[in-house]
Amino acid sequence: MKKYILAILVLSTLTSFGQEKLNIISSASIFNDMAENIIKDKHHLEAIVPIGGDPHLHTPTPRDAKLVTEADLILVNGLSFEGWINELIANSGSKAKVVTITEGVNKLSSDKFANSTDPHAWMDASNGLVYADNIYKSIVELDPANEAFYTENHTVYRKEIEDLDNYITNEIRKIPLDQRVLITSHDAFAYYGQRYGIRVEALVGISTEAQAGTDDMMRIKKVINENKVPAIFVESTINPKLINQIAKDNNVIIGGELFADSIGDEESDAFGYVEMLNHNTQTIVGAMTKSKDIESAQSHNHGDQNNNNIWLYLIAGLLLVGGFVLAFLKLNK
Repeated sequence: MKKYILAILVLSTLTSFGQEKLNIISSASIFNDMAENIIKDKHHLEAIVPIGGDPHLHTPTPRDAKLVTEADLILVNGLSFEGWINELIANSGSKAKVVTITEGVNKLSSDKFANSTDPHAWMDASNGLVYADNIYKSIVELDPANEAFYTENHTVYRKEIEDLDNYITNEIRKIPLDQRVLITSHDAFAYYGQRYGIRVEALVGISTEAQAGTDDMMRIKKVINENKVPAIFVESTINPKLINQIAKDNNVIIGGELFADSIGDEESDAFGYVEMLNHNTQTIVGAMTKSKDIESAQSHNHGDQNNNNIWLYLIAGLLLVGGFVLAFLKLNK
């Protein structure tokens, strides 16, 4: 019996070693990282839009067509995030299974465009759990022989995302209520704002294809002035020129660089989905609370300066009175 069990284990191991790796393709770097946390190096994983690229503006290349043609599984966000991907898949003749990994998330509708849905669902870490679940189910369906391996990784990854969700919630609470206004380049943080209780105002809409107009600039200026916003933020995949100009014109600081449509590169602290949201939160909270501290310090220093000035005036007054008294005494001798 023992020999029989040993033979099965050996055969299973040999089968695993001899298994041909599948090609798992994701539309963007965020989803590729999610897949990597569950699939590890069991199969080939690659993103169509590379790190630092803008999926909204991506133009498919021959390299992309090759990836899709050779794919066994394609992971897409949907919700009009990758407006180019359906045509790419259709033209490539790919036989890959296409999975929309936002299936089941609580979708937000656009405030500006009728029948339009905000695609940036991953910015809410609780939705990140749904992404992870969908990726896990799709790979198990494709490769059931390694289900135990994927299940273990999926369980660990879910715990990481749950911890991240709690961390963000607690960190945002450090920002005073009247300071919780987040101004960014494009409208990618609505899910984040709704989940964690922070008002979001963006220069342009959901897609980075939109161009900022005079009305947009005036709207942001009004928000800054009415709410005494201390800091605004640039985004990693968007030209910071306009945000920098707004900061200069309105005498506010650039609070840092946020990541929305792409994770950061290996040199950054945003190299991964969990790391990206962690970085964003630390950057937002750091800028908002630091600015408040600076404001308080300046107010305190100003108060101290006023007190110092009062003492100087008193001393000067006493000296002046003393001078008059001495002069009077000399004249009356």
